[in-house]
Amino acid sequence: MFDIGFWELSLIIIVALVVVGPERLPKLIRVTGLWLGRANASIQSIRSEISRELRAEELQQALKKSVELPDLNENISVKETKDNKEKDGNG
Repeated sequence: MFDIGFWELSLIIIVALVVVGPERLPKLIRVTGLWLGRANASIQSIRSEISRELRAEELQQALKKSVELPDLNENISVKETKDNKEKDGNG
């Protein structure tokens, strides 16, 4: 998600330590972790919902195609039957 290296993370912790103070820093880190976890869970939920919707759309399209295909198969089988009758009659 973010490309934060060791030195960037160290700088953020040092600045937070100076600004917040050593007494409140553990609580700040804990609250920040909770918020990031909730945000991550929300993003995962949205991704899975979108994925489910896409799969449902693909299934609907596949069903529409499969409904159209039997008509083609019937036409082909009728054509094959006619061809077979013509071969039997001519042969």
